Amino acid sequence: MPQAPQPKQSPQERRRSAIKATAKYGGMAFQLLGACLLGVFIGRWLDNWMGLERPLWAVFLTIFFMVASIYLIYKQLLRDN
Repeated sequence: MPQAPQPKQSPQERRRSAIKATAKYGGMAFQLLGACLLGVFIGRWLDNWMGLERPLWAVFLTIFFMVASIYLIYKQLLRDN
């Protein structure tokens, strides 16, 4: 089903749209980065607290937080479109 043609945007509207998209996707990148870092720091703290030689919790929690963040970003992208 073809979409209706978009009305032409002024240069100011295009610039605002580009800034809005950059902020949106940049925020998603920082969300993913923050989730990974949170997993690393919590995991390292747990590994030290439990006296583990291998960083089991750090690896597990980093992967868990990363997957959870990707899922939330996916859901957000579906909702926005």
